Amino acid sequence: MSRHTFLVLGAGLFLLSLTAFTQPKQRIAFNNQQLFLNGANLAWVNFGSDLGPGSTDFNRFADILLQVHNHGGNVVRWWLHTNGINTPQFSSDSGFVTGPGSVCIADIKKVLDLAWERGVGVNLCLWSFDMLNTSNGATVLNRNTLLLNDTNYTRRYINNCLIPMVDSLKHHPAIIDWEIFNEPEGMAIEFGFGAQQLVPMSSIQKFINLCAGAIHREDPTALVTSGSWSFYALSDNQLAKASTELSNLTNAEKQQIGAFYQHKYGSTLSSDEIVLRLQKIASGPHQNYYRDDRLIAAGGDLKGTLDFYSVHYYATSTPLSTSPFHHLALSWGLSKPIVVAEFAMESGHGNPPDIAQSALYDTLYHLGYAGALAWSWTDVQISSQAHMLSGVQSMWDNHRSDVALNAITFDWPSITITNPLTNASYPDSTSLTFNVTVSDTMPISSVTFYADTTKIGLVTTSYSTSHDTSFYTFTWNTIPPGSYSVTAVATNSGGHQQVSNTVLLSIGKMPMMRLEAEKAALQGPGMKTISDPTVSNGAYVDIGNLNGTCDTTSKITWYFTSLASTGTYNIAFGYKLNYASPKSQYINVNGVRIGILDFTAASTTTWYEATTNVPLVQGSNNIQIQMYWGWMSIDYLAVPRIVLTSVADQAIIPASFTLEQNYPNPFNPSTTINFSMPKASNVKLTVFNLLGQKVATLADKYMEAGVYTLKFDGAQLASGVYFYRLEAGKFISEKKMVLLR
Repeated sequence: MSRHTFLVLGAGLFLLSLTAFTQPKQRIAFNNQQLFLNGANLAWVNFGSDLGPGSTDFNRFADILLQVHNHGGNVVRWWLHTNGINTPQFSSDSGFVTGPGSVCIADIKKVLDLAWERGVGVNLCLWSFDMLNTSNGATVLNRNTLLLNDTNYTRRYINNCLIPMVDSLKHHPAIIDWEIFNEPEGMAIEFGFGAQQLVPMSSIQKFINLCAGAIHREDPTALVTSGSWSFYALSDNQLAKASTELSNLTNAEKQQIGAFYQHKYGSTLSSDEIVLRLQKIASGPHQNYYRDDRLIAAGGDLKGTLDFYSVHYYATSTPLSTSPFHHLALSWGLSKPIVVAEFAMESGHGNPPDIAQSALYDTLYHLGYAGALAWSWTDVQISSQAHMLSGVQSMWDNHRSDVALNAITFDWPSITITNPLTNASYPDSTSLTFNVTVSDTMPISSVTFYADTTKIGLVTTSYSTSHDTSFYTFTWNTIPPGSYSVTAVATNSGGHQQVSNTVLLSIGKMPMMRLEAEKAALQGPGMKTISDPTVSNGAYVDIGNLNGTCDTTSKITWYFTSLASTGTYNIAFGYKLNYASPKSQYINVNGVRIGILDFTAASTTTWYEATTNVPLVQGSNNIQIQMYWGWMSIDYLAVPRIVLTSVADQAIIPASFTLEQNYPNPFNPSTTINFSMPKASNVKLTVFNLLGQKVATLADKYMEAGVYTLKFDGAQLASGVYFYRLEAGKFISEKKMVLLR
């Protein structure tokens, strides 16, 4: 949203103030130290299902924890019960909690062991507002509502689940704290995110009080916190009013807020409804619901208080008057340390304005907070893993004494491929020699080399050593043509392994196939197909010239099926920079952002080709260019011939039936609906009102496999909620959209 929307106090003013006086340090007790918590939200590997029953991907946990350790992090935040579907265990008759659930405690202990082996502490977050998501179903909603509202049900949870968990784990050195809730305001009558059944804040306060008291009795050394959505619910200060500014938002700004709430919280409210709710909250009154006396008054347990506060902030969620990045920690009038336990680092997805991405962690440190954890490892639209790790690394580089764990030895090797350099190209049948440097205080047992996931070599003897550093070499002979991601894994005598940097290599010239941009799936504003007999297939997609509009929701996606083998492949984009040079755009593969590609040009009238390497998996894949700058033209995506199922494959055959959310939403008066079909089918796409009455038929015919975009015009309809329904063969899907006149 625009800078005039909310009261802004520029980051530069803070930097000046920091040079004038030193802020008192807020720290968290861990490992017999007073530490600034420096890390990231792991949140989950498998949402709501990281704990038994079912299998837990411990290898994934180990990899994430090691990456956090390697960049100087000392904490990850991990969600446990989350929504109450998988754990704890409930009685099917009474709805009482009967235990933690099968292997739940064992799974937690295993992850804690992995964390401590890697020198990382863990914040254990018990519940989230997701426990009252209406999508959970009646059974889960009823028992979770009783858990919050009925003290008998709360005490059964405490006695049968929480206390056994704390008792079994209380001596584990990796536990930093127990967090009762993630953003409980989302399921509170006083706040609400629009996708949850609601309970009063008094029920939430009582639950926190009783759980915190039980934890403190079972483990007097334990720290307890709870994660608040905003300072609106965590400070008695009368925050700057933002109601007037909220009422002056443009439609685009409202849609940005609505999109954020739909993505982050699953909100079913329209953008206008969300803004109205924010106006009501912003108008006050505000209070710290988690103040000691208020928690005790709600639950009656004198030990049921928090040891430190946790708060979250997103610029597209609450105004700058609630921003920890624009206020000193002392300014909130709180008597306990404050950890900023969620925030965004990606532009346009809730990141704090006016502060450089690289300075977000350091800003919180200098303003006197007790910790910084960006959101999240699994939500890469809000914060990429690379950007989170760079923030964590900056704290290690600049403030090591405040984040390093003392008197603990973590024997993990450090390994780097020094030759060849990444993104190098070589002719056919090349033999390449790899040079590797390994540092460790323990002896190195072996270095194993991999091309993608295929083992290509093993070396057990170094050719040279110097103090704690060993040097290894390996030659890969007669390499087949293709693109490869080469890594090396060092294993020390203690069995600990570390993965090297990735070296991207291209061997030989592979036959390429052009997949036209105009035949791909186009989503978002500002894109238009332009006919031009001089370009590939006689047309290209221009981004930005249509009404001068382009934003990060604009995407071009190519789908293809039946890739023979997993690997790294070289691709190319045909492009023209008819507006200005350079331009940078996001590249996403199979829904995951893999980086930013820079496009440069010496002329505004010449077509160029930009290449990069992407990881693809066996079977179905999609490659997407998502606008960061926009304002360019795309002619085609070129991929190796072996990526396609046949020469005739035009990359418009998706892997599965899908019905996408309409865009824009809310809309006035028209919107577009995208859907995909992997095979030809009889298709019916219809629109209904809230009464179930059909108001439009957008398609009713036999259609070939492909990706389709249809326009819905609501000019003759009244404002309100509508549903659109796709029937394609046996596939049926329905979504909601909002018309605002």
